[in-house]
Amino acid sequence: MSSHEISRRTALLVAAAPLLDAGEAPLFEQVDLFQRGDAGIHTYRIPALVETRKGTLIAVVDARHDSDHDLPARISLMLRRSHDHGKTWSRAVFLRRVKEGGVGDASLLVDRNNGRVWCFHSYGPPGIGFDEAKPGASTGPATLQFHAMYSDDDGAHWPDPVDLTPQVKDPAWRAMFATSGTDIQTSTGRYLVPLVVAEADGRMASRNAYSDDGGKTWKAGAPIGSGTDESHNVEIAGGVILQNLRNASAKAPRAIAFSTDGGVTFGPMTHDAALIDPDCNAGITRYRRGKRDLLVFTNAASLKRRENLTVRLSYDSGKTWPRSRTIHPKAAAYSTVIQLSDGMIGVLYERGESYPAERITFARFNPGWVERN
Repeated sequence: MSSHEISRRTALLVAAAPLLDAGEAPLFEQVDLFQRGDAGIHTYRIPALVETRKGTLIAVVDARHDSDHDLPARISLMLRRSHDHGKTWSRAVFLRRVKEGGVGDASLLVDRNNGRVWCFHSYGPPGIGFDEAKPGASTGPATLQFHAMYSDDDGAHWPDPVDLTPQVKDPAWRAMFATSGTDIQTSTGRYLVPLVVAEADGRMASRNAYSDDGGKTWKAGAPIGSGTDESHNVEIAGGVILQNLRNASAKAPRAIAFSTDGGVTFGPMTHDAALIDPDCNAGITRYRRGKRDLLVFTNAASLKRRENLTVRLSYDSGKTWPRSRTIHPKAAAYSTVIQLSDGMIGVLYERGESYPAERITFARFNPGWVERN
């Protein structure tokens, strides 16, 4: 290691050191919420997680009835809730089942102003998934649709879903869907829901759907680079939106881009060499408690395959990631991460021994568990 590299590494460790809480003992706990074969479901996939204003945790996943395939396979949405920060959970119930086609790829958002919990997801009419959808319509039987449901009682009841596709989709697009996981409401009150869009010629790019009136009306922002897939965003200092993106066609480090207009348009896309990725969805959130103000990132940290679910911490808005720890070293895939109201970090993720979706697990830990690795 060169003297320059040694100096840089030392500086990073010194910068991080004051944030370590000497009185915080490392703590890590986890529990399996869904397991392949439970309730006659072939495979559970695609975790979504949120904590309500009252402290209820809501976990939503795909219940893939007959296989592990994406839409247009027969898929329903299932839900579990926790009222004690994820230590115990309610029994699993169906959130949405459809008679024809399927639903999946849920993402959750909490409106901090009124407490409403939103569940965005895809509806595939019979025979329609991302690859089967056709351009030329804003919605309809040949269109993969963008639906939304909401709950005003911490996820106990959900009125019928609404089709948001006509408000967001350009008819020239072949297909679009919302990234699964956890969505954000910015400091201005804007909802941001990351999308994956396939143009008429099949080229893919990420962008955001956004609403400035509490979900009544929606628009789609500009594309964020090209060759990108599922993404997530986080608001950093100064109201800047940092978008963290999966690459659509290559096993390469995560892509990043920044927006100064609330996630509508973005500057040039670059890649973060520290965030290696096997072409997989990931999670990112901002954690603020006491003197800590950091970013938390989770993904399958490997260039070989979907494995090694890892959490990383950044103390400089994502410029560097000096602290990390493996949560699960074996097969692992999609994850989402949030800050919990008790000061812990919550991660809902796919894991297994040899197959990355043998089960979906909820892990809770404090920053000290990562920092003292």
